[in-house]
Amino acid sequence: MQKLALYTKDNLLLSRWESFLTNYEIKIIEDYEDLINLENSLLIVSSCVNLENEEFIISNILKKENKILFLERVPNLQKAKNWFALGIQGYGNSMMASVYLNSAIETIFSGYIWLLPEITTQLIKNINIEENENIDKIFKDLTKTEEKIAILIKNGYTNTQISEELEISINTIKTHIKHIYEKLKVNDRLSFINLFFK
Repeated sequence: MQKLALYTKDNLLLSRWESFLTNYEIKIIEDYEDLINLENSLLIVSSCVNLENEEFIISNILKKENKILFLERVPNLQKAKNWFALGIQGYGNSMMASVYLNSAIETIFSGYIWLLPEITTQLIKNINIEENENIDKIFKDLTKTEEKIAILIKNGYTNTQISEELEISINTIKTHIKHIYEKLKVNDRLSFINLFFK
């Protein structure tokens, strides 16, 4: 069974998380000693916990084969960038629905990073497609329709918005996106966006 560790000072939040995560072995982090001794787990941390010298603590947690999902009451793009720069694997809202929390956990356990969809959209919108000289190289193996969809994804469109923009069914859009990801050898929107930072 995959191991989770929950670290928050908010007992209501802790109860909420526990009710969502019944399929996992859960350890409650009580103090700093529990935190530094944690091994081979996914640590879910609430922003209400004050991590003094967070860079050092996170570095040491990650050295012990742990992964970290950081959750905040009011997530934002800049904070997400700061946390990912420290090496965490996931970032989201501490009050997000069960489906998102479980998706984040499964994604991280599968070896990928997870970012709240709203923050992913903000990140995508901050990238200017015209400034990227490698765009033709990146999209060279895509069909014209796939290229249109890829550009819309890069510009921050959701699947529904792409469907409306191109007047194509949502299922067809999903199929095209699957083919785009296969051709570009990426697994999700975040790894797709990462292509434009190389």
